[in-house]
Order: sequence, then structure tokens, then C-alpha cells
Amino acid sequence: MHVLVTGGAGFIGSHLSAKLLSLGASVTVIDDLSAGDMGGVPKGVNIIEGCITDSASLSNAMQGSDVVFHLAAIASVPLCEADPAWSDKVNLQASLEIISAANCPVIFASSAAIYGEPVEIPIAENHPISPVGYYGQQKATIDANICSLGPQSTPACALRFFNVYGAGQDPSSQYSGVLSIFIDRASNGRQITIFGDGEQTRDFIHVSDVVQALLLTGSSLVESGVSSPAHASSFNICTGSPVTLNEVVDVISSHVEGDVAVSHEEGREGDIKHSSGDSTKLQSTFDWKPETSLTDGLLSLLS
Repeated sequence: MHVLVTGGAGFIGSHLSAKLLSLGASVTVIDDLSAGDMGGVPKGVNIIEGCITDSASLSNAMQGSDVVFHLAAIASVPLCEADPAWSDKVNLQASLEIISAANCPVIFASSAAIYGEPVEIPIAENHPISPVGYYGQQKATIDANICSLGPQSTPACALRFFNVYGAGQDPSSQYSGVLSIFIDRASNGRQITIFGDGEQTRDFIHVSDVVQALLLTGSSLVESGVSSPAHASSFNICTGSPVTLNEVVDVISSHVEGDVAVSHEEGREGDIKHSSGDSTKLQSTFDWKPETSLTDGLLSLLS
């Protein structure tokens, strides 16, 4: 099996590539290293250093692929807001090109950001799509494009990631999640800063569970094509068990030496107060469920 992982030098992409290699796949990664790190790419991967906006590099990477896991994106909301034209080229135009040019199934990394401010909790896939900002809008457009595909199209599906965490997230990166930042600060005796009162909720999903969801939907599309229940569909990738940031800090504090200093600053404009997903659709369609609890996931990062 020849597999292409766009953005394969990134956090999720490197974990996926390692798992694919362990399963015997031949893996190619294309990444421009604007956010990824080739140091995290496992040995044995064919690496193409280039941007998905470059048609020649993309065509070269896609040649001979049996399946494409499309994870590459400008995932920083501030960067998308600062340069919407560039983020449009990367997150929107290049993604449309991948879907149209692929001669094999495509699994697209969508995002819970497409839902915007929730009108109901938990968020199921039929929740209104109302993204805030360019990043969410671009992801929503590709997501909708995939969900509108017909039986004559490229087999494809969209996985709507919630808050993914795990080993390998760089806490100094603007792409990094809040958990890696909190753990890094607490482990090094530095103050944790929470924007707002800390009672905002998030649905944190471990990267190993995300990889499993990618593999299950990808395998189904490869085996069944447009007849797969994953084709032209979207799935939430989440635990359905939200926690407050204050609860996260409590868990971290109880497993590091010394006291953990916490400060609260004014909430940031545009931050969503509560986010919790419903993954019933994925669980009922495929044999998937989140296996790693937040406590176990945090302890693995603290050990």
C-alpha cells in the first residue's frame, strides 16, 4: 500500500506515518516545514520537501498513491487572519486540487472550528456550520465539498478534529495546543496563564485515537470506494467528555513536583466558551471509540 501524508512532518502527521510504517505501508510525506519538523518523521518515510500549493511537487507526491491523508494546513488561526490570501491558497485552493486530482481515496483533516460558537452541546455532525474566521471558513468549504460528492467522484471523507494532544507537540510553537503549553510550563516551574476564568470546556482527544480514526476511515474507502459509509461523509473525532481548563491544571498540578502557579488574564476575543463533541456517528459506523482517557494521556506526557 502506497500512502501519501500531506503535512506528514507535523504533529498528527508524524504519528500517522509511524503507525502506517508499522503496518507495512510505503509512506510518502510532503511538507514545507513551515510548521513541521523532519526530526519527528520516522525513518523509512519518503520525504518530499515542498508546499502543497506547488502543483509540480504535489503531483510528484501523489503519483502512485493508493490513499491520501490530507493533513497539511495553516492551522494557526492568527496566521490565517493575518494573511487570508495565503491561507486561502494553502487551506482551500490546494485542498480542492488534491480532491479533484487524486486517483485514490482522500481523507481530509477538517476541524471542529467549522461549527463556530455552539448553539447546542454536545455538537453532532448536523450542528449548524457557522465558522468564526478564515481558518474555520476554509475548512468548512472543503468539508462541504466532500460531503456533496457523488458516486462518480473520488472517494473521500472529512474528519472533524476537536482538541488533539499527545507526545511531540512543540510547546513553543504557535500551532501547539494548550495542554502541551500547560505541561511544559508546570514541568519547568513556570507560571500557567489561563485566559478567562478557566471554566471554559474543551474536548481533548489523544493523537493515538485520532490516528485510529484515520486508519479506519481510510481502510474503508480503499476497500469499498464510493460504496464505503465514509464516502461523502463527515465524522467528529472527539471523546464526548469535556473538561474545564481548571480541571486540567488540577490534574497536572497533582503530578508535578512543587506548586504550580496559575494566573488568569482577560479572555481573548473570539475564544469559544464551551466545546464538546458527539462521536456517536463514527462509533456506530465503524468499530472505533476513544481509548485514552485524559488523565492517562496527561500522565504519559508528564512521565
